[in-house]
Amino acid sequence: MEVSKEVKENIKTKNLKEIKDLKEKPGIDKRAYSMSRTFLYAFGQSSPIIFSYIVVGFAFGIMMQEAGYTPLHVLFAGMFIYSGSLQIAMVPLMVAGTSLPVMAFAAFIINSRYMFYGIGYTERFKRQGLLYPYMIFAFPDEVYCVFSSTAYPTGVDPDKCDLLTALMCHLSWISGGLLGVFLGDAVSFDMSGIDFAATCLFVCICVNQWREYKSHIPVYIGVIAAALCIIIFGTENFMLPALSLSLVLLVIMRKRTEEAMTETEPETGFDKVKDSFMEERNE
Repeated sequence: MEVSKEVKENIKTKNLKEIKDLKEKPGIDKRAYSMSRTFLYAFGQSSPIIFSYIVVGFAFGIMMQEAGYTPLHVLFAGMFIYSGSLQIAMVPLMVAGTSLPVMAFAAFIINSRYMFYGIGYTERFKRQGLLYPYMIFAFPDEVYCVFSSTAYPTGVDPDKCDLLTALMCHLSWISGGLLGVFLGDAVSFDMSGIDFAATCLFVCICVNQWREYKSHIPVYIGVIAAALCIIIFGTENFMLPALSLSLVLLVIMRKRTEEAMTETEPETGFDKVKDSFMEERNE
């Protein structure tokens, strides 16, 4: 049966409107995404962090058990603090009976670097809606490194992938702590230095980013700022000044850095999903 000209025009108008909406809101059409593919990709991205978090969390659980704290303390620490360096540092402080104001100040100094991580991710995390505050909270060093180097393949929902990555890493940290406090008595070998596993992971991720991008301006800025601040402030107090100096230098060098990064920046998942979907629609 021959389709009338009016019907054809209506179909064409509707298709053009849908394509226009897709261009204006790339990545929003959920038909282009696969939940199973998104989960598998998020797990693949998270797996190095998951295993290192279980190991380091295990060490924290043992420390808490030896200090006389219960599994409930370990659970709440993993849920609401979620900072490996702070949690490990706070155990001897609590044992020594350190006052809350002193511990709060120590927590601020140790975790001050997190203030700088989320600056470039505000709009990205806002797409999570009500989970926006959780994404800000569940954003430690290693998750930050993964997010900054992730290129989402076709069929992967970027927002759900971010959420799953953050959630799986958080749960693995909590699980490692609980395993440590329950199984600590069964461990007979020396666990000293085990917390260095997270540092090794961080270095590996940095090396991967070094290889992926030809422009190393941010790395040079970070190294120079850290070296200067170590000389001026010492190894115990250099972190916050170094991050502040790095931020200022990155803002000054922003245009040059963005131009250099654009030349080698991999195609984002949003672009791949949009292009694939547009090709199907045009066919």
